[in-house]
Amino acid sequence: MSRLAHHLARALAFLAAAVLLGVAANHFAAPSRKLAWLGRTPTEPAAPPADPPADPPAPEPAPGPVRTAPRAADPFHPSSTQAVREISSEVAWSAFGRRIPFLDARRTSDFEEGHVAGAWSAPVWESDCDRRITEFEARANPGMKDPVVIYCTGGCEDSKLLAAKLQGLGYRNLLVYTDGFPDWTAKARPVAKGPRP
Repeated sequence: MSRLAHHLARALAFLAAAVLLGVAANHFAAPSRKLAWLGRTPTEPAAPPADPPADPPAPEPAPGPVRTAPRAADPFHPSSTQAVREISSEVAWSAFGRRIPFLDARRTSDFEEGHVAGAWSAPVWESDCDRRITEFEARANPGMKDPVVIYCTGGCEDSKLLAAKLQGLGYRNLLVYTDGFPDWTAKARPVAKGPRP
């Protein structure tokens, strides 16, 4: 073999070794450094994970029943369990303002000396009490469930006895003003004198 052929064979051997080393190096190289001409394209770096989808908006709460503050009990509304109830001085004054009828259970002489302005006399201990109740019903015309205020001298039983009598007649909304006429006059509320309301 000529000397030239020998050098040529050696050069080809080096070239083949270089190609083999290059292929091997490309095989073990990181993906970003691999050579595309060897049939492998560098892979794109993995994209960062997309943000997870946002939670769907919370649904609007369904409209519920409108809540209102509880109303104070109307002291003049008839009770389903009590036909006769005691009321305070303030409630009696409110009843007067609403023109709710008052019945005075005291004796006639006490009534004529002074009574709640507009009140009707129905002295529970006197013999004509029934007639006076009838007169009251005819002129005031209260319904059986309409409120009626009954009073006496305060702390006495006359107003309760009159309430029991009216309850026996069918009345179901009887309000006993327990502090009675002394409380009424002490507060300088309207009074009248004489036999009529």
